[in-house]
Amino acid sequence: MLTILIILLGCNITTILYDRIYTALTISEAYPNAQIDWFLSGGIKDPARDTTSEAEKMHKAISQFNTNRTKAMNRWNYVYDTISQNTAENFIMADRYLKTNGSQYDSVYVVTSQFHYERAKEMQNLISPDGKFEWVLSPMEMSDSYYWEKIHIKNVEQDVEKAAKKYYYIM
Repeated sequence: MLTILIILLGCNITTILYDRIYTALTISEAYPNAQIDWFLSGGIKDPARDTTSEAEKMHKAISQFNTNRTKAMNRWNYVYDTISQNTAENFIMADRYLKTNGSQYDSVYVVTSQFHYERAKEMQNLISPDGKFEWVLSPMEMSDSYYWEKIHIKNVEQDVEKAAKKYYYIM
């Protein structure tokens, strides 16, 4: 039996988060007989506004996915990263998990948004340079998504260094 890991990156914009979830579910449909482990990565970015982590929101949405697929869902396991606050932290947590558990997977998919891919890929290359990831990109974006990515991509190395220090992570 194939064993698949889907790393689903969170987002604090609900519509984009749910578009990523939908995109990740299309991967699961492509492997109806596989063991699928979901690495749900995202914490609470604004505790004054929200009390549920992005990872918990993802789990709830995935769990409610089409009850007709109960047989397949019985082969779904969940790994929660409820503390990551940004993409660099997402990849540090995923890399930690993969260093211990990665050999069991036939394929590892990363799901994020198309507009976010370039920055996410740069961070992944810094944190997990030997990682063999397949990328699946959701199409939804906000009117200013690419504008903000152009700003944030300038800080990739500093963001990774800051996250590594926060979690005492050695690359």
